Formats: sequence, C-alpha cells, structure tokens
Amino acid sequence: VNNLSVLQNVLHGRLGHMKGIRGILGLYSEEDKENAWNLLEEMGLENFSYNKAGSLSGGQKQRVGIARAIIQDPKILLCDEPIASLDPSSAKVIMDLLRKMAQKRGIPCLVNLHQVDVALRYSTRIIGLHAGEVVFDGSPEELNGTAMERIYGTSVYNLVAGTSDETKMRQAYAV
Repeated sequence: VNNLSVLQNVLHGRLGHMKGIRGILGLYSEEDKENAWNLLEEMGLENFSYNKAGSLSGGQKQRVGIARAIIQDPKILLCDEPIASLDPSSAKVIMDLLRKMAQKRGIPCLVNLHQVDVALRYSTRIIGLHAGEVVFDGSPEELNGTAMERIYGTSVYNLVAGTSDETKMRQAYAV
C-alpha cells in the first residue's frame, strides 16, 4: 500500500491472524512488531521502515512484499513473476532473497518465471507448460533444447535473441 509505511505494509501480513477490533484498528502485538522489524533487517530495509512504500524502488517494494508474505508464516510461498519488471541486478537480489528466506524457514517456494536462465539457476525442479498442459517436469539439468521446444512450441533457435550460430545453440541447449 503506497501511502503506508514500509513497516505497516509488512505488519499487514499479520491481519489474517488477528481477531475482531484488534485487526480493524491495526493493534499488532509486540511480537508481531519485533518479527516485522527483524524481517526488514534481514531484507536490508531497516533504514526505510518509516518511509512510505510508494517512495521505494521496484526491487525494494518486492522485498517488502516478500517480508509481508514471510510474516504470515506460510506453508508455501507462491511467487508470480517476482522479477518481471526489475533490472538484472535487482532481479538477482530478489531471487537470492527468496531462496535464502525459503531455505532458512523450510518453506517450499513455487515461482512462475519466463526467464529460463533464472529458472535454471535457482530451481531444483522445473515444470514447463504449453497450452495449459505439462510438457516438462524435471530437474534443471534435464531441461534441454527438445524440452524447450515442447514448452515454447517453436524451434529453440527462435528462443535466444542475437544467437544465429547453430553450434552455439546446440551446445547451450543440447539440441
């Protein structure tokens, strides 16, 4: 919520755990406040705690969203395109944080991505869909050119911009 502080945004993740008037008035427990502060420190956002969320960069806003999700004590994290509009450096920070936070807490993390290179780097399992059907389900090491063609419905040569060298493509995607 752009007009609320970063700390308030994270604390809003606890609303589903609060009852009645306490939730309506935003009367968070001291434990919730301490947990929110600790998460902001873990995210490197403690210096922005009282800033309005609307003043943050895209990557910082994503970190606030991750903190808000984590403070809910989820059984699983579902992340829909968490790096879609971020520059490569911010995208790396977000993916590193997601992995770190999920591993530290033992939370499975399901991430929807369109960046194959990012999926290959961060995933332990990749599920590829084409026209609503699962056409690949395996480890990153198993994802090859043939599987990519099934996922994207086109030749692997059409998938990498600026690469016309067939030998490089075959090596990169084991076609």
